[in-house]
Amino acid sequence: MTTSLSLHVVFHVPQGLEYIAIADIRESLEFKSTESVSYSSEPNTGRIHLMIRTTTPYEFIQSIKTASLLSVYSIMLVVSEAKIPESVFQNTEQTCEFINHMTLNGQWKTALETTLLLMDSQNPTFRASFHKGQLKHKVKSQELAGCIGYAFCEVHPDWKVKLTDYDQEVIALWFHSKEKLILDRLNVSHEAKDKENPVVILMGLTIPIKDPKYRNRIHVGRTSLNTCIAYCLVKLVNPQPGQVILDMCCGTGTIPIEGASKYPDTLWLGSEVRPDTLSLKAKGNLQYSGINNVELMMGDGRRLCLRKGCVDTVVCDWPWGLREASYSAIQKLYPKFIKEISKVLPTHGKAYIVTQGLKLMNRVLAYPWCIDMWITNNIIPITIGGYDVYLYILTKKRDATTC
Repeated sequence: MTTSLSLHVVFHVPQGLEYIAIADIRESLEFKSTESVSYSSEPNTGRIHLMIRTTTPYEFIQSIKTASLLSVYSIMLVVSEAKIPESVFQNTEQTCEFINHMTLNGQWKTALETTLLLMDSQNPTFRASFHKGQLKHKVKSQELAGCIGYAFCEVHPDWKVKLTDYDQEVIALWFHSKEKLILDRLNVSHEAKDKENPVVILMGLTIPIKDPKYRNRIHVGRTSLNTCIAYCLVKLVNPQPGQVILDMCCGTGTIPIEGASKYPDTLWLGSEVRPDTLSLKAKGNLQYSGINNVELMMGDGRRLCLRKGCVDTVVCDWPWGLREASYSAIQKLYPKFIKEISKVLPTHGKAYIVTQGLKLMNRVLAYPWCIDMWITNNIIPITIGGYDVYLYILTKKRDATTC
């Protein structure tokens, strides 16, 4: 009789857009009806957990490695998982001992064989990493990674530490969790779930996938949007065949190119005010991608040269923060931007706007002419580069006549 294995895989995705990413992962991964598959995600964590019981672990891992997971930054195959007792977590020495014990008792050989990463060379290399996330601790991340690396070498003495150009990354992370699916795997009692906010630690191997940073592009600017975030945005927009989508501040063209790649029966317009960014970076990325349903043009978001109602949807990462300009300069842009997109959108047209300027955006939307013209459907907190950012979803009520 074939033995089934219970596997736990963690997908790292854009924080705040987990619900988009989990739907995309479900669509991209196909499993046999006999497989027992469960998905889990906690909001604003940037993590999606997949648990599966399978008799074909190798085929399962290969299906992940070959799938088109465009919303995923990286993937981790969990080798060892545990709930850290609070008393242990508060003690630095006991914390290191706990992590050392987890590493020594992990099923590393099985995981390496499953992922085809059990190297034939005599000197395979690895790097150990530890991600503390939002959980502060007296022990530094480098020290915790050192504990893992030292213990891993005890289990596999032929593996050598190498910080760059390594064969495999051994990775661990911890976080507070009240997710039932995760805590049930760790046999945490219902009473403990209600009383505590348990610290869960996961340890495992990265499943190698292509780095999404340079997907469909060769030029990246200082403020270029991550491709995984751009992809989640266009998935949220979900344009229909024949529709026209505008990014009024397209920069290096990430949003239009990702959108056009996913939705080939739509037309994506990218407008950019900086000539060098448009002619060198955005057009260079478009040529590199080989996509033909994108049109790039010089344009100023303060005065769009487009006819009235010609665009079905606007999706854009607006200038925000000191990464772009002074606050005084940005606060003058937003009212003009809002007026311009109201002109190019039809009634009931939608705008998806990313900005860090929560107070500024709310103030602009509170202007009487904005209240008359726009419905704020949702404000979704997301994270970009460690910054708290917000995705505004707006619907135009009526045509602009007094703007």
